[in-house]
Order: sequence, then structure tokens, then C-alpha cells
Amino acid sequence: MDQIDLRVGDPAYADLTVRLESLCARLPGAGELNRAVGQLRGPLRVAVTGRFGTGRDTVAAALRRRFDVSPIGPGDDAEDADAWLHVLAGWPREDDVVALAALDPRRSLVLLGKSDSLGSWPAARVRAGECAGELGRPVIPLMAILAIADLGDEEIEMLAAMAAAGEQVPPMQATFIDAGGPGQRLGRMALLRRLDAYGIAVTIAVLGSGRCEAAELAELLMQRSGLDALADPLRGFAAAAPVVRLRRVAAELEIIAAQGVLRDGIEDLLSGSMLAAAAEEAFVWM
Repeated sequence: MDQIDLRVGDPAYADLTVRLESLCARLPGAGELNRAVGQLRGPLRVAVTGRFGTGRDTVAAALRRRFDVSPIGPGDDAEDADAWLHVLAGWPREDDVVALAALDPRRSLVLLGKSDSLGSWPAARVRAGECAGELGRPVIPLMAILAIADLGDEEIEMLAAMAAAGEQVPPMQATFIDAGGPGQRLGRMALLRRLDAYGIAVTIAVLGSGRCEAAELAELLMQRSGLDALADPLRGFAAAAPVVRLRRVAAELEIIAAQGVLRDGIEDLLSGSMLAAAAEEAFVWM
């Protein structure tokens, strides 16, 4: 499964990065500058936020699998993030409203995590629309669990047998677990942990249309996860990220130049380059 390329920067940006790295070699003690320049080449840094239990870790794992990005999960340092994805579960709560008020809407998205728990894509889209109306900004439904299923051959065989038998996934998990008899209880419990009930139903439907290998099945489930709806917004964030990153570098360079250290070289870098534009010009995201 190929990742969607979301690299940050263009040739001119890459050339400037080389010049800055050369300057940093002459300033080994300038820790903050070296840190800021070191982050210029990195992939898009996406902070995944949300209350505990919203599925934010699953979203972060799905992002890492599908996109050429560096997800920043809960507990990690998100200070230098290029963009934020805030994950809801169900209705927005007061904590969500407070968290979103602190995020720039031009650099953030709101996701309805665990949308599979609503039972269908139409229901998920309706709920996302209702959440959007309450928050005053778009909300994207996501079934991230489908994107990271990682089913093995034995699990696929079990699901294929269910598809061949025309088995339907009942609303009660205990009923599903018991349906295969004692010999399948552990396997069915593992499937619920891996896919949840909706994911099992989707996989059975996919396998009912014909046999497929693990890699092909993983791609089909990825397509049904809704994750690709994030591709265009993330491309916009990736295109805009150099401006914010260069602003951090320009600020550090100005501090060093003000101390009289390598002033001529720094002023040369700051004038007539992308650094100058990043530091001085208004920038419109997306």
C-alpha cells in the first residue's frame, strides 16, 4: 500500500535549507536555530488531539500508514506542529469547544472519529453535519479502524467462511462471539478488537464479492475508511508549512544577528530570499 506523498517544500526551499545548514555548522552552540533549521526538511508534522476515548491514537496510526506525514500523538510535543487534527467522538463537548478555540481554523481540521460506531456512512455524514452546525466549522467523518486492520490469513479465512455462509453481524457482540461455537470464540473476539462490528460487516461484504489477498483487502478497507478525504486539506497544509517553519528560523537568525554574530552572512540570507517573504508578508493558508 503506497503512501500519499505530502512532502514539504519546493526546489528553492531545499536550496535555502542547504544554505542554512551550512550556516548552522558555524554556529554549533545555537541550539534553537539548529533545531528550527533541522525541522525544515522533516515531513508534515500533524498533531492529533482530542479527548481520551475518541480514537485519536487510531487516527494517528492511520495517518502514518496512508500519508507521508509525522503524526504527533497525545503526550508528545506539538509546539512545532504544522497542522492539527482534532478528533471528536459523538457530540462535541465543552472540552472540544475549548480546544478548538485555541486552534487556527486555517491550520486545523475536525474529525468525527469512530464513525463506524454509527453503523453506516450515511449516518456518519449526518452526524458530522450536525456537529459542524454546532461548532460552526466543517467536520469530516472517519472510520480509521478500517485503515489499520492488518488482517492475517487465518482471520481472512474465517471472515471468508462467514461471507460464504451468508452470516450477518448481529448488533450484540456476545451474539456474534457465540455464533461460531466454542472453537471460534477467541478468533471472533480478536476480530471485534481489530475491526469492531461495522468493520467485520464491511469485510464480510467485500469477501462476499470474491476472494482477495491480505494486501488487496487492506487497500479495499483503506478506501472505505474515509481517510483519503484528508488528502487535499493535508496537501494544503504541506504547501503552507514552509512559511511557518521559515518564520521560526528567521526569528532565531534575527536574535543571533542582533548579538553581532555572523551578521553579514545572516543579513544576506534574510534579504531577498524566502526567509524575507516568510518573515514579512501576510500569508493566506489553503
